[in-house]
Amino acid sequence: MTTFFKSLFSKTKSNNENATCKYLIVPDLHGTFSIFQKVEQFIKEKCEEDRIIIFLGDYMDRGESMEVFGREFHDGGSYHTLKGILALQSWAKKEERAMHFLRGNHEIFFEDHFLKNSLKAYNQYPFFRESVEALEFAFEHDYTLHPKLEHFLEELLSYYLDKKNGYLFIHAGVDFTVGNLKEQAKKGTIYWIRDKFIFNKDPLPYTVVFGHTPFEEPLITNDKIGLDSGIYESGFINLLKIDNANKEIIKL
Repeated sequence: MTTFFKSLFSKTKSNNENATCKYLIVPDLHGTFSIFQKVEQFIKEKCEEDRIIIFLGDYMDRGESMEVFGREFHDGGSYHTLKGILALQSWAKKEERAMHFLRGNHEIFFEDHFLKNSLKAYNQYPFFRESVEALEFAFEHDYTLHPKLEHFLEELLSYYLDKKNGYLFIHAGVDFTVGNLKEQAKKGTIYWIRDKFIFNKDPLPYTVVFGHTPFEEPLITNDKIGLDSGIYESGFINLLKIDNANKEIIKL
């Protein structure tokens, strides 16, 4: 199902009238493997070779109940989604396709747990605990998965900035009153911010495309595009396809 919002979008901010940009933006997946499979199919069958694909983070947590190596887990979907993403990443490298993965706030939970041996998120959030339990069971059966997950987490981007075309792709948003993007990444602002960014009326220097905060319909303003559908409750995802000044929301 495809919905067009062309009349609602502002023209892409760009100082170069001949600038071209082709993007497909994928927001929060949250371990919903059935939706990830639709996204993967769309990418492989309907995306041109020169289209840049950007995932906005939050790949796991709150996933679907699924079997992992023959055992049912409340969040087995996070394991299957992770495996799917790793395979898709390998496919993109082999096919020389531009594909970028950003860090979300839920990736910080996994970094703290698996890279820093912190149990804070594990003890605080039941949904995170369910995801970790499925993954740790999978580690016992696939010894390559743990190092692959660590490498994936270490390689995540904080944000993706296209100055030429005037786009900033980021997980949660920005607060330009408290420092530059690198400083906000260190503080965690860009992974967690909600209302202060969403309800800010001051014009932004870029069109900011983000996930993190769920909306019943995509949030579309002159300088903000919010795509998170609350996938683990809504059962669908909003992709954003950008072709220069034309933008299309694709609901899967």
